[in-house]
Amino acid sequence: MKKSLFVLYACVAIGMSSCSDSPDLYKDPDRPVDERVDNLMSQMTLEEKVAQMCQYVGLKHMRNSEKHLSLEELEKNHAQGFYKDLHSSQVAEMVEQGWVGSFLHVTDLEEANYLQSLARKSRLQIPLLIGIDAIHGNGLCYGATIYPTAIGQASTFDTLLVKKAAEETAFETRATGSHWAFTPNVDIARDPRWGRTGETYGEDPFLVSAMGVATVRGLQGNKTDKSEHVLACVKHLVGGGQSVNGRNCAPFDASERMLDEIFFPPFKACVEAGASTLMAAHNELNGIPCHGNKFLLTEVLRDRWHFDGFVVSDWMDIERLYGQHRTAETPEEAPWCLSMRG
Repeated sequence: MKKSLFVLYACVAIGMSSCSDSPDLYKDPDRPVDERVDNLMSQMTLEEKVAQMCQYVGLKHMRNSEKHLSLEELEKNHAQGFYKDLHSSQVAEMVEQGWVGSFLHVTDLEEANYLQSLARKSRLQIPLLIGIDAIHGNGLCYGATIYPTAIGQASTFDTLLVKKAAEETAFETRATGSHWAFTPNVDIARDPRWGRTGETYGEDPFLVSAMGVATVRGLQGNKTDKSEHVLACVKHLVGGGQSVNGRNCAPFDASERMLDEIFFPPFKACVEAGASTLMAAHNELNGIPCHGNKFLLTEVLRDRWHFDGFVVSDWMDIERLYGQHRTAETPEEAPWCLSMRG
């Protein structure tokens, strides 16, 4: 570990010397993307790189929780986005220092612009990536258009209509300052008792694949007109829709044949359609947490499907590698456990 850190620091030091004549090259939109990325990465410290992988709920969300819930209630309620020993005002300061890369559930343009203004005060002025659960319309934002749930959309068998709804969702999502929609959910729903069935396109791999691809293409467009489109996030890899007793997050066991014939096709189709991001599943697959599963995240996703986007964790699932799955000995080890296995 120490050797790896030394090599990384050495690379950063070498890169900084090579870009000293043009440190702001990465801000030039006319330069090639790869060149801009290399220029920026060469100037970043290890802490700043780690910070770009850290996402927090919006400040208004945090402040509302702090106002209406006791400390004891916050500690027992994962849904409220509570960070122990960290006040919302401190998160704002972290943005100014460049220690936050992303936010989720920022529900209005005013807050999005405020957060971006804080990011502009940081050393490298890296813009924030803001994501939201715009699953059938940008429903967390007041005034947004709400479309039928995914299971209702699937019943139309009309991929063009689904693509159009995704295009409109992308437009309204960008209008509120977000760039990333945590959808489509292409889980194969195999147990009707599962509480998230309505969020899926059903039980048929062919139909789910077609609807997922239509949603990805509607959200992302051709990736050139970035002002009206957002990143799609294909979720959840894999098996949440056949959970034990219909319980969300329950373990999932499957043969490789079942995975290849039933559960993998929608994810593979969305990757081939150009999906930019993907989310791992809450559950375990054959006894191994999906968030720390080398078979899923490396052998299948990277090596077999050649996915070149990025993977995001689901809600609290890094912590669950310690608290629920017990594959990490301490909470601090959980992210390292993920990187080693993923």
